[in-house]
Amino acid sequence: MKITLLTNRDLASHLALSRLISQLSDHKLSIFISEKVGKDEYLASPLLALAKFEQDIMASSDHSFDDLAAQAGCYLQGFTDIANRVNSVEGLARIKATEPELIVSIRFGLIIGDQVINLAKYGVINLHSGLLPDYRGVMATFRAMLDQRAEIGSTLHFIQNSGIDNGDIISIAKRPLNLQQSYLLNTLQLYSAGCQQIVSAVTTLQEGKALSARAQLGEAGYYSFPDAPLLKSFADQGYQLFDNGELGIIKQLQR
Repeated sequence: MKITLLTNRDLASHLALSRLISQLSDHKLSIFISEKVGKDEYLASPLLALAKFEQDIMASSDHSFDDLAAQAGCYLQGFTDIANRVNSVEGLARIKATEPELIVSIRFGLIIGDQVINLAKYGVINLHSGLLPDYRGVMATFRAMLDQRAEIGSTLHFIQNSGIDNGDIISIAKRPLNLQQSYLLNTLQLYSAGCQQIVSAVTTLQEGKALSARAQLGEAGYYSFPDAPLLKSFADQGYQLFDNGELGIIKQLQR
């Protein structure tokens, strides 16, 4: 199957891509990357520190995103040279050139429109690192920690329009939330099961079966990046965005 992966330049995407290029090695992969999530906006200093922590880990990794794309038998493509206009004529042409039968989004930072969605025979599926519909948007684990939820999880769902995280749900994988661990580690630990959700969906399609999915039910919550007061409240409760002491565990997850 020809699978086009849409991902983002962050640590969770790097971890997921490292797993998927081996787990989907029987398929023809094409990879596109976004450089950030959402529109240009000010991020509070703790979020900038988190981003730097992630970038430092990726810089010390054995494999860059370009290396991972090479391992997958393709080259890394993006949209920065066309001002991130993924839905423009040129952006659409780039994705169309990969002849996707399935498009898989993992933390992709740009919103795709109907023309992109309609390119793939089997549609577009997205792995969201949060439980839907409760935690749409970004940093779902951060919100779950503030809410002291017993569980967090990843939701595999269809992207059916330009709405954010509102598509029909294919599968959900849950795990216990560990409030003694950082936001980052709790989030990264979702991707082992999350990647298996993607592989399972691909296997189902490869067997000639349709993916069963259900509409999202219940009240939805949508969240953007937390501001400085909310980040302070998070820290005041004893929670951490990242922890240098967890580097060893994170390195194990990257293997």
